[in-house]
Amino acid sequence: MNLMLDKVDMDRVKAIAGVKGSSKFVRDVIREELERIAPGDEAVGQPYFESDGGHETRLSVSGRATVFSLLRRKRTSLDQMQHAFGFEDPIDFLHALLGYRPLPNQAASVIVSEILGELFER
Repeated sequence: MNLMLDKVDMDRVKAIAGVKGSSKFVRDVIREELERIAPGDEAVGQPYFESDGGHETRLSVSGRATVFSLLRRKRTSLDQMQHAFGFEDPIDFLHALLGYRPLPNQAASVIVSEILGELFER
């Protein structure tokens, strides 16, 4: 794969990782971002939600891993999940899945029931 970075970004990478360490640096950053956004099944487990100290519930890394695991196993479709979570706008729904937006109470209830169903099936 070829990756195109502008000169400013490439210079910053080289300053941090050195010329010979640039590929490894970029690879590591991509892996970290993938684990943050769509972690593998090994990250599935409690806690599923996190809070910024207020009352706004967001999916944690583990919660995202659990939701994405359900999607990967074709247990549900993205459209079905969006509807079950109570989102009209798909962009708002995706932002909530990625942890950028708080979850409405309905969404948290759906996730908890899905997770409990998964646990009882084991």
